[in-house]
Amino acid sequence: MNRHNPRNLASLGRYRAIVPLLLAGTILGACSSDEGSGGLGFGFGNEDAVEQGDLRSTIPYEVELVGIDAQESDLLSALEAVSTARRLQSRPTASRAGLQRRAEDDIERFQAVLRSNGFYDGQITFDIQEKPVVPQSGNENTELSENAAAGDATSDTANGAASEDAVSPADTPTPLVLTYNIDTGAPYLISSVDLVIVRPDETIERPATDEELVRTRLQIGQRATAQPIILAEQYGVDVLKDQGYPLVKSTKRTVMADTARKTISIKYAFETGPAANFGAVTVNGAEQVDQDFIAGYRSWDPGEQYSPEEVRTTRRDLAQTNLFDSVIVKVAGPVGENGEIPVEINVVERKMRSIGGGLDFSTAEGPGGNAFWEHRNLFGAGERLRLGMDVSSLEQGVSAEFKKPQFLERKQSFVADAHAKNNDTDAYKGSTIDSFVGIERPLGENWSASLGVTAEYSDLTGSDSPNEEFYLAGLRGILRHDNTDNPLDPTKGTRFEINVSPYMGLTDQDTGFTSVSLAGSQYLSVDKDGDYVFAARARTGTIIGEERGSLPSNKRYYSGGGGSIRGYEYQKVGPLDDDHDPLGGRSVLEVGFEFRARVTESFGIVPFVEGGNVYARSEPEDISLLWAAGLGFRYYTAVGPLRFDVAVPLDKRDNVDDDFQLYISLGQAF
Repeated sequence: MNRHNPRNLASLGRYRAIVPLLLAGTILGACSSDEGSGGLGFGFGNEDAVEQGDLRSTIPYEVELVGIDAQESDLLSALEAVSTARRLQSRPTASRAGLQRRAEDDIERFQAVLRSNGFYDGQITFDIQEKPVVPQSGNENTELSENAAAGDATSDTANGAASEDAVSPADTPTPLVLTYNIDTGAPYLISSVDLVIVRPDETIERPATDEELVRTRLQIGQRATAQPIILAEQYGVDVLKDQGYPLVKSTKRTVMADTARKTISIKYAFETGPAANFGAVTVNGAEQVDQDFIAGYRSWDPGEQYSPEEVRTTRRDLAQTNLFDSVIVKVAGPVGENGEIPVEINVVERKMRSIGGGLDFSTAEGPGGNAFWEHRNLFGAGERLRLGMDVSSLEQGVSAEFKKPQFLERKQSFVADAHAKNNDTDAYKGSTIDSFVGIERPLGENWSASLGVTAEYSDLTGSDSPNEEFYLAGLRGILRHDNTDNPLDPTKGTRFEINVSPYMGLTDQDTGFTSVSLAGSQYLSVDKDGDYVFAARARTGTIIGEERGSLPSNKRYYSGGGGSIRGYEYQKVGPLDDDHDPLGGRSVLEVGFEFRARVTESFGIVPFVEGGNVYARSEPEDISLLWAAGLGFRYYTAVGPLRFDVAVPLDKRDNVDDDFQLYISLGQAF
């Protein structure tokens, strides 16, 4: 049996009485939207209310910001970016009051932008005015318009009904102009930077040192803009990490303004946590690559003081192995009782095998092609084996290259290679086999060196040395420098290489000579995007110890062709015999200049000039060079530019040189 409490019934009655009042309040609220337009058309005295039939009527407006210094273009852009009135300009309001609300909303946003740019005393006001109407010129047009208007009105009156849809000029909303008047005031400057460093055993409060200010990119007296102040906090964390605190964190940043002096004082607070040394290394994600091999890439010794720079170095070196799609090196966990912090290396392996190839063509060498197969993790510790094949009308050969990283020492590699070729050039014909075994290691940033032994066999017939056969052994030392930004299409940086190779005969003990060569190239971008690049190269070399006729034909210097002096046939620059076949020489000199202009995203042009010569003696008799010039075209692909060059000899020799040479290949000429 249900019983009703009289008190509850009375309450229910009151609630029922309130419902109509709530509905009425809702209806009245709907009469005034954010834009000041009435929704139901009751017309309760709101002068901005719009009748239901006029809901589509809006007032266009323009926005102006005045008072900003012309040099503060970034500030002006920031103000326009946060302005609601500017953002909603394509959706104008239905009333002046709606536009006023937008302007009022902008004031607070503008104040925040001014403070973030160092203007703490900025004053902002706004004004809304009707846009001045430019009067029409010409009395005849004005009179005609008035007559037409009068005629239309008479006609409508005569017909007894005016068109309900007709819109007179008086009904068209007058455009408004919203003007923000911005007085930035004087910018505030940084007067002091203090640090509060909380260590486990002490708390230190002191001014930042000059070195710390440099590291945090702050200067006393600079404008107190927000971004540098915020970034400096993270830089401060990095400074303390460099001091051996891996778990340091920022806790509080205090910025105090002195309105009288127009200055800002900044105080950063940090909790360092305990100092730590590097501890055990754990590798995650390795499946095919040996974990000990990966851990061996750490650039620190066990127990060494923690350093974020060493962490970055280890990550960079692992990324450069081409074994991983992703490498993350980070500290993991708290500092142990022994004062060491563990390190995690997380990797995502990539595919270890790849194949590839390419095609090229030149009028001197004809069509050519190459192909390779590569395994980058042959035995599970990053061993790289590359097998290749090159075929052209002048040379056909196979090659094998092997590299084992971390050989005996970190970042030291064992390298070996072998090549077998069949040669059919104007300079010599026959077979050659050469091999090299040695050590390769970096020597500081962007420098590397390799040193090892070489053994070579050649059975060639040359222009001045028929039926020659040589067995050679020697040393090979190479010093390299390369800080360019792209191996196939560099836009900045330098390449430099010195090669010193002494040889001795194995069957003929009297044979002995040393080949020394020096080559380099320089790249200079004239714009920040690298679309316009000046490129220059040079090569010189000398052979000491044997006369030209006693040297193997393939060990002499030659010049001419797509890799040296474009415009001349392959190996044809230098001494020639009576049949115009190359003899080679004991010294060489080459120079080249290019201007690489990327006209569109996919297309570029490259005018170039190159010169060089080969000399019979180990030192040039003179510096006379054979010059060539040409124009190249580049089609840029994802793997590098496709090169098409046309070159002409400027010092054309009768019955020797052709009128022009064509070259097609992948990658820049140098």
